Parts: sequence; C-alpha cells; structure tokens
Amino acid sequence: MSIDRFVFSVVVVIVLSMNTAMAGWNTSSSVDEMTNVATWYLSSDEIKPTRKLDFPYNDLQSWLGIGTDGNNEWVYIGLTSDPNLEDAKAMAAYELIKTRIKWDDKIEEVQMTHDYGSKFLHFVTDSSVISKIGKYNTCLIEIKIYGQGSVYFRFSLDGSSKAINKLRESARR
Repeated sequence: MSIDRFVFSVVVVIVLSMNTAMAGWNTSSSVDEMTNVATWYLSSDEIKPTRKLDFPYNDLQSWLGIGTDGNNEWVYIGLTSDPNLEDAKAMAAYELIKTRIKWDDKIEEVQMTHDYGSKFLHFVTDSSVISKIGKYNTCLIEIKIYGQGSVYFRFSLDGSSKAINKLRESARR
C-alpha cells in the first residue's frame, strides 16, 4: 500500500469515527444580518413521544437543542407544534412550568419557560442541564399537555459530550 493510500485510509477512519461519536447530533449556525453576530446550534434528532398521542398532537415530535453565541449558552426542547401546557403559571410574556426530568435513573424537578405561541420550552438552569446532557446516557422529559396528560420524550445522549465540545469550538472561532 502506498503512503498516500495509507494516509487517506487513516483520514477516512478518523472522519467516520468522529461522525459515529456524534451520531444523532446536528450542528448549524446563523448570522444576524443586522448585527453580524453569529449563533451556533446543536440539536438531537427528532423523536416521537414514548406513547401515541391523540389529535391534535398525534404527529408531535421533539428534539433537544443547545445554542450559543460564544458568550452565553442556552438549552431547550423543540416541538413540532405549539403545546397547550397544563399546570403552567401564566406570566406577562411566557408560561413557567415545573416538570420532571430523568437522567439515566436519577429523577429531578426542573423549571422551564414557554413563550406564548412558541414551539420551544427553555430550561431555566442552562449550565446545569448542559453539563448533565454531556454526562448522562439518556434523558426522559415529562411535559404535561392539555388533553394528553403527561407526555414523555426519551432522548439518547450518546455522543453529546463530543458534540457539545464541537459546538463550543465552533463558537470560539
């Protein structure tokens, strides 16, 4: 085998192993044309709830996302439609919810916000949640939706630590 062929083979193996290590995680970025400020995003693949839901949520899917502008980081749950949340405390411009989250086998309560009309639920304690995403293997989140009761989304966190590091590296450039 020639040296060129050997080097090419090594590069292919490295690229494939990096993609496998980040399987299920997608990165993207955007630039605000007015301010020229860049924002980077990391998101899991879309998943369905752990059980089939009734209309109008029968096609509901979710993803776990992290965003950064290089200075700040935030974490959120994205949904394919705006949820009508149960047990939400109405605030001026958003709803505040307390819900449960399960990291592998450890259950805890978290607070999230939901802007009216939005398809996103934002965690209140961003840095703590991002740290746990990189540490654990799975995350089960409970969202109480009107007419559906408790709806659960189970996210695989495989490859999340490497994906978070890649996101942060991109933001530093």
